[in-house]
Amino acid sequence: MSRTSTATGLTLIAAATLLAMGALATSFADEVVEFVPGLLPDSDASEALGAPEGDGPYSSSTDVATLGAGGSVTLRLQAAAHDGAGTDLIVSENPFFLLGDPRYAFSEVMTVEVSTDGDTWAAFPTEYLGPAVQPGPFAGVRPEWYRGFAGALPVYSHPSLPFSPLDPVEAGGDAFDLDDLNDDPAVLAGDVDLTFIRYVRLTDVESGIFVDDFGHTVYDAGLDSFASTDVDAVTAVNSSLNALAIRPQVELSLDSGGFLTISLFDPVHIDRIVPGLQASVNGKEVDFFTQIMPLFLLIQLTDKQATFITGPIPPGMFNAILKVSGETSSGLVSGDAIHVN
Repeated sequence: MSRTSTATGLTLIAAATLLAMGALATSFADEVVEFVPGLLPDSDASEALGAPEGDGPYSSSTDVATLGAGGSVTLRLQAAAHDGAGTDLIVSENPFFLLGDPRYAFSEVMTVEVSTDGDTWAAFPTEYLGPAVQPGPFAGVRPEWYRGFAGALPVYSHPSLPFSPLDPVEAGGDAFDLDDLNDDPAVLAGDVDLTFIRYVRLTDVESGIFVDDFGHTVYDAGLDSFASTDVDAVTAVNSSLNALAIRPQVELSLDSGGFLTISLFDPVHIDRIVPGLQASVNGKEVDFFTQIMPLFLLIQLTDKQATFITGPIPPGMFNAILKVSGETSSGLVSGDAIHVN
């Protein structure tokens, strides 16, 4: 390698490192635009601002804004999110695992809406797949029952821990892809611009009362009518501050035939991202190379791209939330999440 190309490479790495640091500092909500408290709310909605402060898989963080049953909060993102590769937003609540059980306690879910101007909103479609019964906080629920809701998965990222809040696997929480809103009426009308999302509105789902987009009554793991979602943070994973051309891309897709695809792309070289690949199933980390890759067939490999596929997966055979992410040594990260059922 010539001295010039070496210097260029070092410049790109330095730029990537600075970009990663800047994105980490400004990828969160920095203003409470509106707080509409429900029943038994927290008086301080500002706890929803800033970086997530998760307390791990078996404990519930108290650094949260309790909305009150049926309450809502509208937050302004410091750096506007946009529809990019993989996950665009992560919403963090505070459920946790029941010891010795694959279910979660205190999964108090919420709906998620986004806006460009704070006036016109696009709502993520919701579907509840669980039983029509109120479970109670410690009876436990399964996170894959909640499609399009936030508040189902535990949060791992904390400012004092080395878990990137921009990494869907490491950060935990619930991942959202703005691409899922392409058919929303407000998006089709041009009133919500998915390339510039500055506002996020979160609304508590009243267990046993709220009805999803398919007509199902939704139940979550709270204290019956007193249940209320607890907002920890909203993270703009894809924003103007981390749109560097050398950032890798990780994307998951499931087609109508039941074929699940993992697509990896690195504009520099695929070898940059491969060592940093990781995965989780229903919020629990699994080893990508020994537990995920053997289930897939490699169908494409170039110096910049790798594509894996598996299936067809019969409906209901593997009902789970799969997350995959990759991170370079300079801290550039990309990841995605998908409901497989």
